[in-house]
Amino acid sequence: MIINFWPEFSILFAASLVGGVAILPYGLRLLQGSAQKKALKMSVSQLVLISLLQTIIIFAIVTGVGLLAAHAIGLGAPYIEMVLSGNASMQAVVHMLQVAMIFGAFAGAILLVADLLFLPYWPKALVDTARKTTLWENFTASFYGGINEEILVRLLGLSALAWLLSKIWHTSAGLPTNEVFWAANVIMTILFGIGHLPSLKNLIGKISPVMFARSLLLNAPVGLLCGWLFWTYGIEAAILAHFSADIVYHVFGTIVLRRNIKSNA
Repeated sequence: MIINFWPEFSILFAASLVGGVAILPYGLRLLQGSAQKKALKMSVSQLVLISLLQTIIIFAIVTGVGLLAAHAIGLGAPYIEMVLSGNASMQAVVHMLQVAMIFGAFAGAILLVADLLFLPYWPKALVDTARKTTLWENFTASFYGGINEEILVRLLGLSALAWLLSKIWHTSAGLPTNEVFWAANVIMTILFGIGHLPSLKNLIGKISPVMFARSLLLNAPVGLLCGWLFWTYGIEAAILAHFSADIVYHVFGTIVLRRNIKSNA
């Protein structure tokens, strides 16, 4: 466990920094014209620097503790381990890639269809956001969703919760049972949806019951899928699936949503 920790940590932490940089164009776009921008008393360069420093500090801790928690229950980054040890099976890697990307894209399509049903209830601020963010900004933001959110919610959150629950319900080897994994997965999926509410509130102001339900329901397919992929294949599969879902929903889906917004205008 200790032998694999630092190489795994270095790769996942470096990936989280990529995600932290990739989200900046999208975040700065949302900040333009918002009430938050008027309240800020710093330049854009200062804001970017602070954001990067926060990412470095937070994800150094999240990645490290997450790996320790994951290793404690037999999880982690098995494909990174295989590559580092020189024992990588191309067949196993290709299979994981196919499963993660296909299921992730399917989950993204489900999100898109579901959000089309919520479209008539979108507040104006949400409509304006869908119109003003570029597809390139949505694409780069998908790296943050795929990498950083998975390291935070699955590698750290699900692992730590499953470890705690396994102190009560566990197999003969002391590892979490399938029921523990599913319970932790459901709980973290709910928290994953709730975790999107603060940024939504900053964007639209007061959150209506419909928008609250939207946040929970739209994040459920990706959350449950990535949790299952995490303990079945590894954090790499969860990251790829989340990234694939975000590409379908935030990039291709934005095109579809914009066309429907125009037709409903």
